Amino acid sequence: MDQLAEQISSACQVALDPSPNVAQEQRHGAYAFLQQVKDASQETWQACWKLFLERGDGGASNEARMFALQVVTEALPSLGADALAVLQTSLFEYFSREFVQGSAENGVAFVKNAVTHFAAAVFLYTYPAIAPTFFSSLLALLRTYPPSFPVPTTSTSSAPLNPQTTDLFLRILHEVSLEISDAQLRLNKSSQRLSKDTELRDAIRENDAASIAGAIWGVIGEAVAGVDVPDEAGDAGRVGLKGKTAREVAEMAVRVAGDYVSWIDINLMVTPATIGLLLQCINLPSPLTITIRSATADTLIETVGKGMPASDKLKLFEVLDVGTLLAALQEVGREGGKREAESEDVELLRTKLARLLNGVGTELCKIIDDSASPADAKMTASNMATSLLPLLLRFLVDPRDETSISVHPFATSILSVYKKEKKRAGAGNNMPDPTMIDSKRAFLSELLKGTVSKMAYADEAEWDLALEGEEDENQRAFDEMRKNLRVIGDAVAWIDPELYAEGVRGIILETIDLYEAGGAKDGRLSWQRIELALAMLYGFGQAISSQGPGAFVQVPVTEIQRAKREAEYRIDYTQFPLSQLGELMLRACRSKIVNYPHAAVSLQFFEVVVRYHDFFKLCPEFITELLPSFLDEHGLHQSEEAVQARVFYLFSRFIHQAKGIVQSQVSGDLVRSILTGMQDLLVVNAALPDSEPPSELVLTKAAGTTSFFDAQLYVFETAGTLISILNQIPDQQVVLLKAVLDPLLADLQNNVRPTASTPEDFNAIFKAHHLIMAAASVAKGFPDLSARSPTASGAWVDVFVSATETILASAKVMSSFVVIRDAARFAFNRIVATTGQAVLPLIPTFIDCLVGQITFPELADLLSFLGLLVAKYKTNFLEILDTLLLPVVNRVFHFLSLPIAGTDDMVQHSTLRRAYFNFILSIAGANLQEVFYSDKNKDHLQSILQSITHYIANDSLAPDQRYGFGVLNKLLLIWVDQYRPPTAPPLANGTAPPPSPVPGFERFLYEQAVKLCFEVPLKAEFDYSDAQSFQVIGEIAVLLKALLQKRGNEFVEFMTTSFFPSINCPPEASAPFMTALQEAPDGKQFKKFLGEWLRTNRGPAP
Repeated sequence: MDQLAEQISSACQVALDPSPNVAQEQRHGAYAFLQQVKDASQETWQACWKLFLERGDGGASNEARMFALQVVTEALPSLGADALAVLQTSLFEYFSREFVQGSAENGVAFVKNAVTHFAAAVFLYTYPAIAPTFFSSLLALLRTYPPSFPVPTTSTSSAPLNPQTTDLFLRILHEVSLEISDAQLRLNKSSQRLSKDTELRDAIRENDAASIAGAIWGVIGEAVAGVDVPDEAGDAGRVGLKGKTAREVAEMAVRVAGDYVSWIDINLMVTPATIGLLLQCINLPSPLTITIRSATADTLIETVGKGMPASDKLKLFEVLDVGTLLAALQEVGREGGKREAESEDVELLRTKLARLLNGVGTELCKIIDDSASPADAKMTASNMATSLLPLLLRFLVDPRDETSISVHPFATSILSVYKKEKKRAGAGNNMPDPTMIDSKRAFLSELLKGTVSKMAYADEAEWDLALEGEEDENQRAFDEMRKNLRVIGDAVAWIDPELYAEGVRGIILETIDLYEAGGAKDGRLSWQRIELALAMLYGFGQAISSQGPGAFVQVPVTEIQRAKREAEYRIDYTQFPLSQLGELMLRACRSKIVNYPHAAVSLQFFEVVVRYHDFFKLCPEFITELLPSFLDEHGLHQSEEAVQARVFYLFSRFIHQAKGIVQSQVSGDLVRSILTGMQDLLVVNAALPDSEPPSELVLTKAAGTTSFFDAQLYVFETAGTLISILNQIPDQQVVLLKAVLDPLLADLQNNVRPTASTPEDFNAIFKAHHLIMAAASVAKGFPDLSARSPTASGAWVDVFVSATETILASAKVMSSFVVIRDAARFAFNRIVATTGQAVLPLIPTFIDCLVGQITFPELADLLSFLGLLVAKYKTNFLEILDTLLLPVVNRVFHFLSLPIAGTDDMVQHSTLRRAYFNFILSIAGANLQEVFYSDKNKDHLQSILQSITHYIANDSLAPDQRYGFGVLNKLLLIWVDQYRPPTAPPLANGTAPPPSPVPGFERFLYEQAVKLCFEVPLKAEFDYSDAQSFQVIGEIAVLLKALLQKRGNEFVEFMTTSFFPSINCPPEASAPFMTALQEAPDGKQFKKFLGEWLRTNRGPAP
């Protein structure tokens, strides 16, 4: 070992020594030295390679050798051909010494893994140019032994496989395939590396694929033959493949076959002989061979998915005879029809068998669906697929969910085939299927039964709903499986609506009948069965494609046709008999099945009534029976917090969606009674987590974290909705509204804190935030005003105005806290949407309260809020906008002048830029542009205009630029006069057009905007392949065309005599540009030419 190698070895020993006897400085010094060695890999690799080769007594530790090998690996890209050739030769000499003559690194797994990875790296840089014999050299090691070994040979047979070199060979083959063909690794590779991988795969296919494939199958055959041969001790145990070694090699070889079947010639990997070998592997009877069988299933799955012509694939499936194979294997782990207590390996094998069935089935369906497939191939594929359907049903109902899920794609594929057959026969949804035959109907019936059975919770399942973000992994997986099963059921419903309706209706009615007969009390009816019936009812309407009130009654075709013909005609659904869905809803409501004592049942019932709220338009008498169920221990007063939170939302949705029905059925006294029943839920409790000391950061984090309170806000919203329907009794309406709001506002005033220093202070501010949000949610329950009717009337408006004043007064005192500003902004947004102009006079005070303390993200939200007010209230908001414009714009200027230090800053700047541009667009879109040149603001108009071009030009992203040019386009349309030469004749009516309120605005566009139209897209970083950038070009095209249309020859003269010369654009480039601009009918038509012109004149991309 040379001096450098000894130093590296010693440094590794010090760096990895956990002993406290090693000084920290010494350990840091060792790490620093090793980093220097790695950084200088081009100079140190030879010493490191020598260090790696030194092993045995007096040699380096394995840890030092692994570090050395890492350094050599990092040096490979910089080595020349001669050095690589020497290294490759030395590597194979090492293979011979260590794996033929030696102990194969004593079987130490991490060393063998590192050696394999290094060998694959050497392959990448040497094959085929430097080391064309890479694979043949490996193959030569397979049956090579030390001379002293008792190797049986004859003149007619070769030596048996050497277990050590065979293991090395398979490991390297796997690593090579992983390096050059793995789909996941490919995602993170450069285009150059992907090209290199393609070249290597092509070289292997041309030079070595046949020998590699032959060797793999030879290893599999010899290993399988030795799986039951007893192990031997000593040197005899290292000769040939026997026992445990044979089983390990067989598993590895089968997996390697799976690696290569995906990308080398299919004729090398798939032949009757090789398939026979795989079938032999998958049928191995010994429990010790379960991992071989599992690996074989993986390889078969890979094989059946291999791309090939339909005729070849069908031949493959004939050879595989998957139906017979799986029919014999389907009992694995299910002997006697029961799920045996087998090992996880057995369960995994069964799941892989299901995946194999799925792979064959989906491939057959592809052949059937492919219009290019010959008719005889389609027929053969159809017959094969049909023969596999009993297996599909068997695996679909497997107790192990992973196994069942594995065949879902096959089920959906075959149903897709059936749907297309029905469509081709001219039948649509809810129509009989002319292609239906008894065997198909029998399959669909069994498939529906199996689908429904798998949608049920297991008998031993523990149901536990979690709050958002806290979902249990098993519950999430079950929900996803149920969703996929519902898709299968819906497809059955589309193909045979009658079969589906009969099957599902029977399950639901049978369950309800049993419940009404006392089945819940005597144990005959479990919560799982009732929940399943309600889940099926929940999906019934979607499956049979029924929506609206018409879903619940049998509407004559003549009525439907009349409603289509006569726009004013309204069907009176109450005069018709109930449909199947209507009958099911009637039975479910009458049975009071919601009272079953399990949260899963009551919650699923509430999900049903919310989805089918239109049913209560036909049977409104159930409203008064349903509302108490929502209020009792099955609903809003559920003991389980997560269920309670979900019911809060569902009750809110039901009251909102069925508001008209509720209004007709519910009196003021009943609303009072409901609110009384909700009273304990209309109390706000808030406390910061005690896991860390309170601070403003903790306060902000807690307010922004989804919690139970977010669900409770739905209760306040529901209270608002219930009160809002009492317009006909305004006195009671005001009393009830004050009864809800006054306690919140009084509590808010008690929790006002101008500063916070103690835990009590921070908790008070946190509660104040919640109280403001709660009061605002009450307003959210009232209907939003429309743009056509922006004024609300009624005594209740004064109650909200008073509430707003209280919130504003509290917010002014606590404006230094971001959570209070956020809550106040939410409150104003909601209350303004409900009360309209009544609270607009408070907006300036509110904005003044915010602006001094506002942060970057808050300002973008504030601009959005103001933009909505501008769009909704237009001239009614003009006076307020006139007051607010400069303070708000100045805050925008301040924040956008701050330096950009990283990605987060860039995102914040971009968001605020777009919000600012949108704010200006909102003003112009509402025709309030006069605010820019009012007496208060006209001196600042130039600054606002320059800010637009500045923010387009500097540090902006493509979306920002698109919005910015959009602003310029809008202002151009309203502020640029139509050009009229001084010599032009007077207009026909003798009057001149009204002058622009911003005289000379076109000069600003000439001097600032036109320049940007070329500067921005000609920058090196402008990406023409990006969709957002192409939209920027579209806005530029519209701007230039609009200028031409508005200013005519003046603009042409400016471009040709002033602008193009100023940017050194030669006439041979500018002339076609102006011709295309003038000939294009509009900016959209000019867009394509402009993009190509800009790309050409920018020159090649960097």
